[in-house]
Amino acid sequence: MTPVISSPQVISVEFTMGEGMKRVLILILAISTLAVARDKKPKPQPGPYVFTSKASAQTLKVSIVQANLRQGYTLDSDSQLQFRFSIPGELPFMDSMLTITGICKGMTTRKVWFYSLVELNGTTKVSVQPVWEYPDEDCQMQTRQFIWNQPEEMAAFQAMLDKAPAASTQAPTAAAIPSPTPAAYKQEVGPTKQSAAQPSSTDESLGDASRRAKQHAACLELAKDNPSVTCR
Repeated sequence: MTPVISSPQVISVEFTMGEGMKRVLILILAISTLAVARDKKPKPQPGPYVFTSKASAQTLKVSIVQANLRQGYTLDSDSQLQFRFSIPGELPFMDSMLTITGICKGMTTRKVWFYSLVELNGTTKVSVQPVWEYPDEDCQMQTRQFIWNQPEEMAAFQAMLDKAPAASTQAPTAAAIPSPTPAAYKQEVGPTKQSAAQPSSTDESLGDASRRAKQHAACLELAKDNPSVTCR
């Protein structure tokens, strides 16, 4: 009789332990799933970061320059549609452990932003590259990528580009404008009647020169926002 009574008790204990192990395994699987899902989230990537706008490159440049100056940045270089700003800053903690600060006289760590604008077919592409510049232990300037992982700042920058007035439809270039010929202004005359106000050859030369000067001035005005236009 004794073996018969003890057998169910052992089976009951083993069953209870099995349920507990199942709960532990389920908990471990849940934690592992959350960890995998977290790792699958897109990680911030280094630049350059590209934005677009319908405004002209010159208009956007003015907006970008003004915004950086308001934030205390210094315009270090300006080469038409490529320019850079910088401001003194401190490297992130992990990066700062690799440098020794204060030993290089006149050299400081700076946060630097490079901008490059390209206008094509009514759309301007704005490339932004932020980096850190810092002196190493030999007082040589080094560059380290700065990952722009502030979505709200990036959204604000795009909103600033969107607010810029869109570029107007470009006028035809000077090469596409047909030059007026004397025949276009020539008056028809009858066989025995001519115009009493017929201009002399000197007046025609002055008129042609005036027209050419106006066309050249219009071409130069158009070329200001269109580097591809060449005025002769």
